[in-house]
Amino acid sequence: MAAKSERRILITGTSGFIGSTCIHTLAGRKDYSLVCPSSAQMDITNKHAVEDAVKQYRPDTILNFAAHRNANTAEIQRGDEEGSAWMINVVGAKNLAEVCNIYRIYLLHVSTDMVFSGKETRKGPYSESDTPENDPNNLSWYGWTKRLAEQAVISNENACVVRIGNVTKPIYDPSLDYIGKIQWLYDTGNSYPLFHDQNITLTYIPELVDSMIQLIDARMSGVYHVASDNVTTPVELAKYLMSNVRPDRNKIKEVRIDEYLSAHPNRYPKDGGLKSQNTQKKLGKKFRSWQMIVDCFIKYAT
Repeated sequence: MAAKSERRILITGTSGFIGSTCIHTLAGRKDYSLVCPSSAQMDITNKHAVEDAVKQYRPDTILNFAAHRNANTAEIQRGDEEGSAWMINVVGAKNLAEVCNIYRIYLLHVSTDMVFSGKETRKGPYSESDTPENDPNNLSWYGWTKRLAEQAVISNENACVVRIGNVTKPIYDPSLDYIGKIQWLYDTGNSYPLFHDQNITLTYIPELVDSMIQLIDARMSGVYHVASDNVTTPVELAKYLMSNVRPDRNKIKEVRIDEYLSAHPNRYPKDGGLKSQNTQKKLGKKFRSWQMIVDCFIKYAT
């Protein structure tokens, strides 16, 4: 067994954008011993495989980044409970929650703001105490699978759910970084119109890692939001970014999200975003505003 002063943490989904970024910081903690099995070594969609891995690695904490995150490919699977989105997001989370409950392992599960609809009848931004959408017809298939995953995890008293928004980090990565992709598309002449009427929040990965460390060390339960201290729109963010890094370029193209949603219902929340004030209070933190997060990106990644 690991020494009492050492946390033995099993981390899933370390090949993904968020997990691979977080692990570099966590690996620097002398009081953490990390185990990062691949999906082949621990298939979370197979409960027996999860239990075998727990017996082999003997973690006291599991940090779950594993997810089918692509909302577009998930939507193609709508209604398919054998598809990868359902199997990874729902079955995988349920298996982890059940095994953690049996072996008294602390579980930190990463979720999303897309468990909320962002519809006119129930606008965001949403606090930690707001109830996620209960009708799958009001969410994307990705959002619905993550909603069910949360239900499985939060039923375990020795677990917490951390919801995040649009992720970014202070290293230029145009493929998945929300801010980086905007700049990359702009620079390559491939920009598409951005929504001027969609409310979003950002999640700055260094703040996410710091928050997770606090939650793990204190084994805190419940729901937490790690998101910018204020709301913006994709157009407002892009204009702020480009005015600082590419002031001589063409103007940002704009479009209404309703036009997109008419062809792709429920794909993204319109009036979304996360409130994080309760999380900030509980953790004794002050999260950055979206402007400060963009400033960090500009300083370190451009």
